[in-house]
Amino acid sequence: MRATFQRPADRQQSVCVRRCRVPNVSQWRELLAGLLLAALTISIASADPNPNRILLPVEVLGADSTIVSRTIILPAGQAESVRSLWLQINGVRYAEQASVQVNSSAWVPLRNDTVTIAEPGKSFGGIGGFATLTISLALPSGTVVDGTNTIRFRFNQTDGVASGYRVLAWNFLALDGTKIIPADAFAEDAPETWAPPLPDATSIQAGRELWANASLVASSRQNSPRIQAHCADCHAQDGRDLKYFNFSNESIVTRSVFHGLSTLEGQQIASYIRALQFPNPGRPWNPPYQPGPGLDEQPVSTWAAGAGLAWVLDRDVDALRFIIRQRGAAKNRAAQVSPNSVVDPRELAKDITPGVFRPDGNLNPREIPIALQLPDWSQWLPVVHPKDAWGASFTQSEFAALYDGKRKVGATTPLRTMLVDAQTTEHNTRPVVAGFAHWSQSRRTFLRHQVKANTVWSPALTSKVYSTQLWQLVKTWEMMQEFGLEGRGRDILGATADSRTWCNTIPVETAPSASFIPDGAAGVGGSALTNEYFAASWYELQVVLNSGNHQHQDRSPIDWTYLIGRFLDLYGQTHRPEPTRLLVAVTKALQSTDPHLGPDNLRRGWRPDDNIDPRILISPVWAPIFKPLPKEVHRALTGALLAAWMEKNLQYSMGQYLPLGLPQQSYTAPRAYGEISGGKVWESAQRFRDAGVNPDLIDSLLQWGMEFTDRAARLQYH
Repeated sequence: MRATFQRPADRQQSVCVRRCRVPNVSQWRELLAGLLLAALTISIASADPNPNRILLPVEVLGADSTIVSRTIILPAGQAESVRSLWLQINGVRYAEQASVQVNSSAWVPLRNDTVTIAEPGKSFGGIGGFATLTISLALPSGTVVDGTNTIRFRFNQTDGVASGYRVLAWNFLALDGTKIIPADAFAEDAPETWAPPLPDATSIQAGRELWANASLVASSRQNSPRIQAHCADCHAQDGRDLKYFNFSNESIVTRSVFHGLSTLEGQQIASYIRALQFPNPGRPWNPPYQPGPGLDEQPVSTWAAGAGLAWVLDRDVDALRFIIRQRGAAKNRAAQVSPNSVVDPRELAKDITPGVFRPDGNLNPREIPIALQLPDWSQWLPVVHPKDAWGASFTQSEFAALYDGKRKVGATTPLRTMLVDAQTTEHNTRPVVAGFAHWSQSRRTFLRHQVKANTVWSPALTSKVYSTQLWQLVKTWEMMQEFGLEGRGRDILGATADSRTWCNTIPVETAPSASFIPDGAAGVGGSALTNEYFAASWYELQVVLNSGNHQHQDRSPIDWTYLIGRFLDLYGQTHRPEPTRLLVAVTKALQSTDPHLGPDNLRRGWRPDDNIDPRILISPVWAPIFKPLPKEVHRALTGALLAAWMEKNLQYSMGQYLPLGLPQQSYTAPRAYGEISGGKVWESAQRFRDAGVNPDLIDSLLQWGMEFTDRAARLQYH
């Protein structure tokens, strides 16, 4: 049961479900659908704690042509200043999914060519990219009137996946962008006021049984086929995800009906979810693990709720102060600013020191906001379950068996069995890492058997492959939550690990590129841009959840050269540079190895020729990414990165870098990604001079390079 929208519809005294013209047969159907939705709302909604205000969000969900309306009264003389309708809207994922009408004006379908989409959402594909967008719709003069105004939101039709959307906020805008309706006219719905629709124990138990075992259909479309999957298969097995992210009773009922159950059965499932005794800090529209300041001050049980949409920045450069705030003098200043307050980056230049990039340090990406909106929970959920996608080849596979714990796979203990043992500190938790790694390998093996090298990709095949990866991600979240693993990093990974971390690489393995899903019409989302957006999102999630914990081995858990190189691929689609998010990744790449291991440890030690190097800041290939930075900031960053890199290099003797019998490199950085790894950094000394780097630092680089070249020549090492 895949939920694509969430939370109770907003209830206000004047809820209108009528049309403003004489209805034809189709319109009568819409009217009846609206009346049914209103009746359903009355039966399952929580009481409005602010009866005189408009409750948000507005949930527009149900059958095709469902209409939900809201009414606002404007004082005399105010309407003439209205120029547009402003919406923050979640879950509109394709053109023509939704339409809006203001008073008796024409219905306007929401498409990229009918509305103005705010950045950064516009650059990431608009509708079909970010799950939540801020949009505005121009209104002809006279559309809004003094007195009563009615805004209608319509869910036009399903694509076989969606069953609605939500309006998180709305307002009228004046010509200068000022919001006409005061903020105190609206109120946020409060999940703590929600109750089970059917609170008796019998109904709750029935909901539990339905969650685990109810027979479902694929969608609400006519003649939709039965599917093998149950609710618990695509979601967390105990339903905790719907509780954690506060999916409303109404959304659960609607989604149950979408999958072929009755309204009563949907109410029973909603009652079961409501009665669960799990933490519930999240919201369906707030992307899981979205980074932002203050997250680590909260209990680990709230981490998955993320910092919220408020901390998705409008401009990437506004995040620079949050990198610097983790070091010294700028910390207090940065801590006082709001998410999208504009700070001149040049004011930060004097606070940029080598300590920002120190390889032996531990920059915290969980606390640094970004201008990339990560996928919301609905975008985590698989569209099709692997057993419906692949049939018996999945259900009888090692990949499936390693998760469910119902049978042993050779000598390997299934993950859930292993995690039961790891719940207590008396048991050895170290096998958990190997267990997840084995499960990842089993997925790769499974998909290789399903998708051959010469396979022609299609949207249907992409959906099956990508859904299989999403299923593994959801089940990983389920197990991390159920077994309390997110706060046991040091138990599982050792003393160098963050206490708050995942112990696997499954987020990055969810990226479309992990299974070679191509850009273009067959890509996720149907375009190169959306395919690259989702790839970037899952890579970023890996950086937030597990960037290596100073335990890098070869190219695991992250191939940093590849991950960072993908910034160029994404920029090629969005034309929106992200220098700060890139610098976080560069810093975490430098900090991925154990500070106590030198370059003589070829797999786990500091190897500057195998990692990202400071040339990324002076490379012409990468110059467009750093273009938003003022010159003095770019100069300070370049000098600081080079100084930090050199300080680390000089900790070790040249004999440790180039010992006798050093094997030749078997890995070469992809040439398409430019000058960022694997080369002779000292040969770029002139570019560092041109960038304004301290001459003494450049002399140190050249001296080190001469010693390196000298020894390499004597040992005949190339």
